[in-house]
Amino acid sequence: MRDREVQLHGGRPSSGIVRVGDTVRRPLHRNSEFVHALLRHFAATGFDGAPRLLGIDAEGREILGFVEGQVVVGPAEVGEPVEILSDAQLASAGRLMRRFHDATAGTPFAGDAEVVCHNDLGQHNIVFQGERAVAIIDWDEDVAPGPRLSDVSHAVWCLAEIGRQGGPVADQARRVNIVCDSYGWEDRRALIDAIERRFRRALAEAERDGRSAGVRIWLAMLQWIEAHGPALKAQLQPPSR
Repeated sequence: MRDREVQLHGGRPSSGIVRVGDTVRRPLHRNSEFVHALLRHFAATGFDGAPRLLGIDAEGREILGFVEGQVVVGPAEVGEPVEILSDAQLASAGRLMRRFHDATAGTPFAGDAEVVCHNDLGQHNIVFQGERAVAIIDWDEDVAPGPRLSDVSHAVWCLAEIGRQGGPVADQARRVNIVCDSYGWEDRRALIDAIERRFRRALAEAERDGRSAGVRIWLAMLQWIEAHGPALKAQLQPPSR
C-alpha cells in the first residue's frame, strides 16, 4: 500500500511540501541544483544537521529524509503570543548554526564569500528534539554564498524574539547573548544594526509594492528597534575570555 501524503507546515508559506512515510517530498525550484550539491556535501563530510537528499521521485519532486522532532512555528496573527525558546534550545540552535557555517567555509560552495547562508534561519526552520536543535530544514531558493552576519542576524532576530513581541529588553538581550555565546559571535551590536537595516529594506519594498499590511508591520518593527535598539545594544555582553 502506498503511504499517504501528509501536508507539512513551517518555514515560509509554501505549498506542495508533504511527508510520505519516512521521507519529505518537495517541488524543485530554481536553486535546486546548488542545494542538492550542498546537501550531498553535508552527507559526505559528516554534517548531520540537515536532511539527507534521497533522490527525485516519479513526480519530479526531491526526496528528503524526514527528521523527527518539533518545529516552533510563529503565531498566525500579528500580536498573538509567541513561544519563547528555552535557554538550552537557544544555545543548541547557536551551536548547530555554527557547525553549518563551518561546514561550508572555504569550500567551492561558498566561493569568495565567508560561508553558505541559509537566509531564513530561525526556530521555524530548525527541528528540535526536546532541548536539542538537531537539523536545519527548508533549504530553498535563497540559499547562497554570503557573510555570516547575514544569517546570524536573521537567526538572532527570530530566535531571541527581537521586537515588541519579545517582552522586556533585558530578556531579549539575555537571549541574544545566549545565541551569540554558543555560536561564538563577538560583535553583537553589529547584529542589531543588521536587523534594523533589514527592517528598513523590508519597509521600502512594501512601500514600493503598495502592500499596505506589510507597510504597517514593518513600520512597527522599525519604530520598535529605533526606540529600543540603543538600550538593547547596551546590554549585550562580549564573550568571556
